[in-house]
Amino acid sequence: MLIFGTFNANCFYMKKYAPHLVAVLVFLILTFMYLSPVFQGKTIFGQDTRSYVGMSKEAADYNATHDEQTLWTNSMFGGMPTYQISMDQPSSILKYLDTCLRVLPGPTYRVFLYLIGFYILLLAFGASPYLSMGGAIAFAFGSYNLIIIVAGHNTKAVAIAYMATIIASVYVAFKKNPWLGSAMLALFLGLELYANHVQITYYTLIMIICFGVSELIFAIKEKTLPKFFKNIGILLIGAVLAVGMNATRLITTAEYVKATMRGESNGLTVKGSDSHGLDKDYITQWSYGINESMTLLIPNFMGGASSGTLDENSNTAQTISELTGYKKTGKELTKPERERLDYIIQNNPDNFQARNLTELMYSFNLPLYWGTQPFTAGPVYVGAIICFLFVLGLLIVPVRQRWWLFAAAVIGLLLSWGKNFMPLTDFFIDYVPMYNKFRTVSMTLTITCLAMCIMAILALKEMLSDNLSKSVKNKSLYIAFGIVGGISLLLWMIPSLAGDFTSPNDQSFTDSYAFLQETLPLDRKEMLSSDAIRSFAFVFAAAVVLWISVKRKINTKWVVLVFAVLFTADMLPIANRYLNDSNFVSTRNLKNENKPSTADSYILDDKTLDYRVLDLTVDIFNSSQPSYFHKTVGGYSAVKLRRYQELIDVQLAPEIMRLQKELSTIRSEQDADSVFVNMNILNMLNTRYLIYHPSALPLLNKSAFGNAWLVDNIKFVDTPDDEISLLDKTNLKQTLLVDKQYASECPKTDFKKGDAFIQLISYSPNELKYAFKSDTPQMAVFSEIFYYKGWQAYNGDKKLPHIRANYLLRAMYLEPGSYDITFKFEPKSYDIGNILALISSILLTLAFAYIIFAKLKEKRSKTLVNQVKNTSSNE
Repeated sequence: MLIFGTFNANCFYMKKYAPHLVAVLVFLILTFMYLSPVFQGKTIFGQDTRSYVGMSKEAADYNATHDEQTLWTNSMFGGMPTYQISMDQPSSILKYLDTCLRVLPGPTYRVFLYLIGFYILLLAFGASPYLSMGGAIAFAFGSYNLIIIVAGHNTKAVAIAYMATIIASVYVAFKKNPWLGSAMLALFLGLELYANHVQITYYTLIMIICFGVSELIFAIKEKTLPKFFKNIGILLIGAVLAVGMNATRLITTAEYVKATMRGESNGLTVKGSDSHGLDKDYITQWSYGINESMTLLIPNFMGGASSGTLDENSNTAQTISELTGYKKTGKELTKPERERLDYIIQNNPDNFQARNLTELMYSFNLPLYWGTQPFTAGPVYVGAIICFLFVLGLLIVPVRQRWWLFAAAVIGLLLSWGKNFMPLTDFFIDYVPMYNKFRTVSMTLTITCLAMCIMAILALKEMLSDNLSKSVKNKSLYIAFGIVGGISLLLWMIPSLAGDFTSPNDQSFTDSYAFLQETLPLDRKEMLSSDAIRSFAFVFAAAVVLWISVKRKINTKWVVLVFAVLFTADMLPIANRYLNDSNFVSTRNLKNENKPSTADSYILDDKTLDYRVLDLTVDIFNSSQPSYFHKTVGGYSAVKLRRYQELIDVQLAPEIMRLQKELSTIRSEQDADSVFVNMNILNMLNTRYLIYHPSALPLLNKSAFGNAWLVDNIKFVDTPDDEISLLDKTNLKQTLLVDKQYASECPKTDFKKGDAFIQLISYSPNELKYAFKSDTPQMAVFSEIFYYKGWQAYNGDKKLPHIRANYLLRAMYLEPGSYDITFKFEPKSYDIGNILALISSILLTLAFAYIIFAKLKEKRSKTLVNQVKNTSSNE
């Protein structure tokens, strides 16, 4: 009998957990089918991934050959910490958990996280496993979630996946078990913070606040405030552990960000630089249009992506066919026809490969987007069915869940409008803590999409339950269908309600391309109309299924299955527009991704220890490509040092523009010398080479000041404005500009160099060693970026003070003698963070060990009780 009881218990647990195993299996199959090229040795290599590879190359090479990691790289912007580039957190258990989760190849890991994360959330909200499965598909394949993977925004994708699990953790703490919810929060918030996309974490906090305010209101009404605050307190324990496990990155970043363009102003007023955080124009540059919000329901409402393709039936295709004689099918073009076509599409007739109009249009990228953003990779489409169910949810979802989800969705939407809705945007930028640290406000739609998906599935859950009468269900169903279906149908019938379908960029099409000014608006109109009727079809199908289920009381499992199919049919084709097989590249081809050019190879042959490069063949301050091979004065980073950004704005960018104009005058080595000698900023940054064409040898700048030099005198300045303004008016090889705050560190202001010298004798990104010799005191300047929260100077074991000079370089007063000077990057914040991360990791491990032990003990007790009962009944 004991054996029979044990068998029954095992069957019970198998039955209980089987749906979850099925869900995982379905998610894996769906992910692998959608991203099948990963099994052909391919991967997605987005622009941000390319940027990361370039900016992290120096640090990665160093870390691969040394036991300790470097926390500084000189590969971009003269030098900066690696905290937000490639820093490892060796003491955190999250490092190892994250590694385990990344066993899935390439992008499959991120899509699977979307699915499993939202699945966990819906389970927490009381949805059945199979309903949760369908909801997870609807959320995971939202267009934005896939677009960011294509773009290489990998950390953002992972952070969005963990948004759902964090909301689930908070919900569990309030509705079920506060200690379990706190432990879940510690784990999932910890993993999200480890993903290192603070902006998404900030948006998650906005959702939690919406939920918290709602719970507070109900706690006041129900007079359960003590329980509310107890839950908050227990959750805070989990949050503290999550932060603690990420202390290494968080503490170093918090320290660093104060010195970046996201930190407070240092008092500079030149060119309006006296600001706190990011500039409003910069923050709101990517603002979602108010009417563009309709893409949540109709994906091509604004034309889709900035660069897209049209099929052979489009107005543009028909016009090209008429102009060239190029047909949909049939023989290849004659040579005159090909030449005519080439005149239109700027293609080389000898290399032209398209055999018919279909192939031509597939390869012809057009500016289909006509919204207000500078450019976009695609719309934010949450799903026609989700929109329908969301509106339905506003009518039938319990009040306690309804209004906080509605508030979160609306706040996310309004904030995404940015410069198109400045009253709210101004308020958040000026008064809401940390909001002004983030740009691309359209990203707040992640809040809207998550809230809408939760509400939608909860609405479906209510429709399949017995909580509502048939009359209430039918009435709500008719209202929701009338609103969402009506909007879709109306825009199909009268698409001109959306606007005139023209973009300011259309005016750039002239001469042989002028026809695009007429055909593109027509095609955009048809794209909207087509997607509008598509959305209506899915809304209609969903409404019919629900109407039948209410009318005839169909088994809910079948309804859930039909909705899972509908979600898949709605979301995957739109997702496939933006993430498909064409986005994959062979991993073997990636090996050739960063082959050095002729100019690169020439520079790499220079074995001088340390120097910088200016590459004019790229967008200097928005590309990290040159950093793959060189230490550069440019780069790409959203957290560059504020002083470097100010140097770019006030001095460096104008100097480079002047240099570009004078390049045409260079005919000889002497000409180059006469040009470079006047480039004060580039010279003090030790810019040794200039690349003006990848296939040409670079220009050598003999006027670069070198790694370090000794000056004749010091000039003290009163303000940052004075210091930065004098850089191009001072002979920086002889005179050092120093803020008066450092006057006490400079015993002398005039120096006699005589035979004194200083030179770099050893280089690594986090340690530089110089040899110095002089019979008299000297003032040395180093062509390295000043960052006092980490860089320490030594003579043997003796610390040497150093100061900031020339606005952002290091300088040091040196006593007479012959000795070595070593700069080491040793941020104390990193060591403190590692200790806190280790302690927090141990505490979380103990917490989960206790939860598992307690659960097993409880199950064992229940099993023994059941066995005793079975034995007694049989006797």
